[in-house]
Amino acid sequence: MFIKYDEYDLLELFQSEPVSISGNIDDGELIYTYKDDQNFKVILTLDVYQQTSSLTITFNDSIVFSGELNNVSSIKKDGKVMVINVGGDEKLKVKFYKQVGVELL
Repeated sequence: MFIKYDEYDLLELFQSEPVSISGNIDDGELIYTYKDDQNFKVILTLDVYQQTSSLTITFNDSIVFSGELNNVSSIKKDGKVMVINVGGDEKLKVKFYKQVGVELL
């Protein structure tokens, strides 16, 4: 199994290419980062084949939110929102609005 997601959707939300943790993008270990004008930063780490993900949101380099998810089945884009599904159920939303936000479901 693996995490199902559209690379172009994540590219659009994060406004940058992912960085490979292992040095080989095909290994599926990726880091996406996004920084807004308010100095919020979103860091999404994926292990596509292990189906794990971690999300950290910082403000001025201080951690505001941090969480780890296992059994991640998919990541979807809905407008300016990233929805992370765990075991087929929506568990977390990250909002890429004027100010970054997170919602646990």
